[in-house]
Amino acid sequence: LWGSQFWNSTETWFTNDPDFTPCFEQTALVWTPCAFYWLFVAFDFYYLKASLDRNIPWNKLNVSKALVNLGLLVITALDLIMALIKKGGDKELPLYDVDVWGPIIKFATFLLIFLFIPLNRKYGVQTTGCQFLFWFLLVVLSIPRCRTEVRLDTKRQEILSSEESTGEDFSWEEYQFASFFVFFTFSCIMLILNCFADGLPQQTKYQRGENEIPELSASFLSRITYQWFDKMALKGYRNPLEEKDLWDLRPQDSCSEVMPIFAHHWNQKVRKNYKNKARVEPKAQFSNGNVTFENPHGEKTGRKKGMASIMPPIYKSFGGVFLFGSLMKLFTDVLTFAQPQVLSLIIGFVEDREKDPQPQWKGILFSVLLFVLAAAQTFILGQYFHRMFIVGLRIRTALINAIYRKALRISNSTKKESTVGEIVNLMAVDAQRLMELTTYLNMIWSAPLQIGLALFFLWQQLGPSVLAGLAVMIILIPVNGVIASRIKTYQIRQMKYKDERVKLMNEVLSGIKVLKLYAWEPSFEKQV
Repeated sequence: LWGSQFWNSTETWFTNDPDFTPCFEQTALVWTPCAFYWLFVAFDFYYLKASLDRNIPWNKLNVSKALVNLGLLVITALDLIMALIKKGGDKELPLYDVDVWGPIIKFATFLLIFLFIPLNRKYGVQTTGCQFLFWFLLVVLSIPRCRTEVRLDTKRQEILSSEESTGEDFSWEEYQFASFFVFFTFSCIMLILNCFADGLPQQTKYQRGENEIPELSASFLSRITYQWFDKMALKGYRNPLEEKDLWDLRPQDSCSEVMPIFAHHWNQKVRKNYKNKARVEPKAQFSNGNVTFENPHGEKTGRKKGMASIMPPIYKSFGGVFLFGSLMKLFTDVLTFAQPQVLSLIIGFVEDREKDPQPQWKGILFSVLLFVLAAAQTFILGQYFHRMFIVGLRIRTALINAIYRKALRISNSTKKESTVGEIVNLMAVDAQRLMELTTYLNMIWSAPLQIGLALFFLWQQLGPSVLAGLAVMIILIPVNGVIASRIKTYQIRQMKYKDERVKLMNEVLSGIKVLKLYAWEPSFEKQV
């Protein structure tokens, strides 16, 4: 592709002065960020579709992004033209594939990002994580080529200073040096610009007040570092927080946004579980943010086919965010076990200093890599728990709303089948349990993965001794099963006591006057 090797371990790893090959620098280090953005560009389209705001006015930030991005397009197109002119017409400078495909791939990627600037402005998207990560990767992976270009230019200047000037035009190497550093400068500017969020949109579905949560207008960098929460933390450090200090709930997490989605999937599930579909079509109607339900049981003559499960509607309503959080959990688990491997390399580097010392740059590389892995795990784990708590909150909101609406619509004969205490417990306890379960539900697959990886790496260090720990875990499985069974039995019994207690308290509060007149407080207190 470049007239040189793609990878040369002698120049890159087994040396005191490491450097990548020119082919690797101009292909893998440039195409990797482009491939990343094309792979995850679907998230940018999703944010456009899911945005509740519209029409961000033109300002200094988005105009600067457009101009700098336009400059990158011009530089990239000029690279392709100059390659065809300089190398296509010179037999001494062969035209390689990377000279053509490199600018084309970069131009297509920059053009896509350029098109998203007006689209984000139109649909009210103030920040995008995919673009920030793209510019971050592009800048970081371009640093090795900066070193290479400076070295080549220094050598070229030394050669020119020792020879007489021929008076020719600038060479292809000189153009490549100037073009790359203009490209690198513009990429750094785009990275800095993407550290900030765009202006506030002019049209919003929900009115934004002075007490809105700062997360709505925070940049991607602020969100992953939770910098937007600093004011609340500082206020809580100085004075005890009160209810008036709290921010408004995000519109995406409000009942008016969550309930219609859940109601739609719930009614679809109900239709599949009841006959006489032609006569009764239970569905949710939405108007002005309010949800109204038709009776899913149909008329009294409708025949019941089966109970509708609550889980499929939950999957369909909130499964997307949950799966994205599961992907983050997978990355976190992998990074957790990657850190001990890097630590092992550091220990090996220190031990080899006495026998066969390795180059010092390897120790620095291992230390930096350990820090990067730990920082990445911290960022991803924080985002994972944040998203899982949001999913749990939305599930709790949907269930409480559905139970409350159902309790208001059931007939008198149906009310006899369920006590007030049972209904209150469904809303107060069971919905909360589902919210708490969501955060740790991924442990179903994460725990076996972590155990498997731990045993694999421990086997390499300890050998068959690992089987002793595995045997203890296997022996404890039936013990844990018995304990879990007893806990389940006690919890069921406890829930019955809670139902009876809530029902009794409701009767006490309803007939408090009679209770006081007959001085029945001690006896009812004992019953409660």
